[in-house]
Amino acid sequence: MERDFDKSPFIIFWETTRACNLVCSHCRAEAKPTPAPNELSTKEVQKLIEEISQFETKPILVLTGGDPLMRDDIFDLIEYSNSFGIRTAVTPAPTPLMTRENIEKLKESGADRIALSLDGSTKTRHNKLRGVSKSFDAILDAASYAEEVDLPIQINTTITKETVTDLKAIAELTEQLDAVLWSLFFLVPVGRGEKLEMITSEEAERIMEFLYREEQKRPYQVKTTEATHYRRVVLQNSGTPLSKDPQKRDKIGRSVGVSDGNGIVFVSRTGEIYPSGFLPLKAGSVLEEGLIKTYKESKLFKELRDKSLLKGKCGVCEYNSICGGSRARAYSIYGDHLAPDPLCAYYPEEWDEDSWDVYNSN
Repeated sequence: MERDFDKSPFIIFWETTRACNLVCSHCRAEAKPTPAPNELSTKEVQKLIEEISQFETKPILVLTGGDPLMRDDIFDLIEYSNSFGIRTAVTPAPTPLMTRENIEKLKESGADRIALSLDGSTKTRHNKLRGVSKSFDAILDAASYAEEVDLPIQINTTITKETVTDLKAIAELTEQLDAVLWSLFFLVPVGRGEKLEMITSEEAERIMEFLYREEQKRPYQVKTTEATHYRRVVLQNSGTPLSKDPQKRDKIGRSVGVSDGNGIVFVSRTGEIYPSGFLPLKAGSVLEEGLIKTYKESKLFKELRDKSLLKGKCGVCEYNSICGGSRARAYSIYGDHLAPDPLCAYYPEEWDEDSWDVYNSN
């Protein structure tokens, strides 16, 4: 049965802490070596987990950061989440804390998966973006530890001008590491990422064509973040007609239709609620309005779930029910969360290219 995103999100990201010993050049959180003031306490997080379990359909919970391993209570919180039957994944940073012992503790606590960031196929390429000389080796070691304790891994890669020429080699390395998923984050210029150069819409289209070909021959699944138009590319290349049938839509992934605020929720380290970690528009707080009420009833989340409100090309696109574009990138570039995604090169069937539009920048 297809999930109703008006009632329950597909995935919730909780920013466990700002603290992290890395200085990655694309870091959304602009992490620091020490925790930020007023980060959620153990009891406050436990209440959040209890509320998450009360959604009509339980979402996936991803513990992100900063570095989740910088929290002393992280293993207890994973165990607590697991006790409610919530699938929980963790994104530890490649620091000295990512030891075999801690990877084993993640597994024992009930983590379903860990996500490891790999932004280069070699030490030189990866470490340059990550800002730490031993980051690449730490990722390889963590993947090995995870395999030893039978903890599935996914590889996260950020798409920027600096990484696009290395994607083929990263795809091969991802297979060598026995990853179950390759998740590619198409840069949204927020946080430290504002200093990096985005790819063009034409380059994005070529990259997604490449990703589709890779997914056909690799043993892992390919997923994109802030590039929902990959779903259109999959349909176009597979020859699958656009359909509202949930079973046919499922062919391009269980998370079809998910986008910022539509199936996605981000909870900050201090409890503020956002449509995603890349869309800095606050909708509420887990300490005040609560997560369920904010997700279901806030004006911002309701707007993001209503595809009829989308503007420009996204508003008339025949694929907007499965895509909808990156609302975070639209806001970052145009200051309007309902504007079209500037990274999409596709022109919808109903789009009049000769008509003037303030967002017609492609």
